[in-house]
Amino acid sequence: MFYNTPRLPRALLHPLVAYEQVSEPGPGGQFKKVMKAVFVFKGAVLPLSNEDWKLLPEGSYTKNSQKLYTDDPVTLMPGQVVQDTFDGQRYTVKTMLAHNSLHPLLRYIVEGVVGK
Repeated sequence: MFYNTPRLPRALLHPLVAYEQVSEPGPGGQFKKVMKAVFVFKGAVLPLSNEDWKLLPEGSYTKNSQKLYTDDPVTLMPGQVVQDTFDGQRYTVKTMLAHNSLHPLLRYIVEGVVGK
């Protein structure tokens, strides 16, 4: 049974694609690294707040650091690449942020990949 839990506004979310790096056979029998889409989920990428800059203990952040919000049941791993289908921007997942265990919201710190 599902109870009425807080959800992210549907109008704010758009499709994001999570990728994994895999090896595929290439010419001459050598393997090459390629990015393979593994799943699509809905989420929103938003800037870090001033409070985030002060409180996050995970290390240094740059002007390309953002927060990714989703309430889809996904598991993103540090180093995994996520692409926003709205503007084509790619992000590298840095860390997952803790949240209340009763709330379905997932938050990640992501770093924008310059040059897509």
